[in-house]
Amino acid sequence: MIYAYLAYAISLTVRFIGYFMYGYLVLIAEALHSLTDILVLAILKISSKVSEKPADMHHPLGHGLAGNVGALIAGVAFISILSYELFKEGVSRLYHHEVYHDPTNAILLMLLSLVPLFVVVVYTGRKKLRPEEVALRYELRNDMLSGLAAVAALSFSGVLPQIDAFAAIVVAVIIAYSGLRLINENAKVLLGYSPDEEFYRRVASVASEFEEVKDVHDIIATYMAPDKVHLDMHVTVDGSMSVREADDLTERIFDRLSSEVPEVEYATIHVCAEGKKRLRTTYDKIVGK
Repeated sequence: MIYAYLAYAISLTVRFIGYFMYGYLVLIAEALHSLTDILVLAILKISSKVSEKPADMHHPLGHGLAGNVGALIAGVAFISILSYELFKEGVSRLYHHEVYHDPTNAILLMLLSLVPLFVVVVYTGRKKLRPEEVALRYELRNDMLSGLAAVAALSFSGVLPQIDAFAAIVVAVIIAYSGLRLINENAKVLLGYSPDEEFYRRVASVASEFEEVKDVHDIIATYMAPDKVHLDMHVTVDGSMSVREADDLTERIFDRLSSEVPEVEYATIHVCAEGKKRLRTTYDKIVGK
């Protein structure tokens, strides 16, 4: 979506010009707000390319978490740099507010900055979008709503000069919230986040369909990419089953899982003899056994 990034570039330029010409803090705040959105999308785009690299000796499960690393870095940067500096400037102006001139020109520039964003939103509404394009369109709509709120703040700045600083503080908080959300969502994946209970039920259901399987237990799954999971599980079988038969069973279970639970990218399936005492596993530690 090159045209979307171009629209953002035009919008940012207009807002920066408006800030340097008229001094309204809300203009630079909205420019930084848009900048955070476009930086996140750009980082995720670059990271997704890195994540497509095949597995190698140092990354045997691939590079699927590259996107999470990029988003985590972006989240920290937004909070520590953009949000903090904008918040600090907003608070400073609350107590030392400037006397502004007629805000009409600033309002016109703010409205002008929304035009390219509006054009892209209308254009993309007429075509089928890829997931990353859907996310970009969502951010464009949010920026338009935020921009209209900025127009309202500028309209009242002549009556209440502090409203400009207050609006900038609100935008700073929004940027900080976005950063915290990025940190939370991506840090938990990097720490070995596991799918929900529905995923575990699907896995157990698929494995239980095989008549040789007496029991399915100790299932552990962790994300290795946003839509890929590494699975470790145990199945109980008749103790008289040969090694070759057990090996064939695990291959058939994996093939079925790959078909019916497409998130499963890698799987380690342990075969346990019925009636035999089980080895202590990671699962045992998790449930406190």
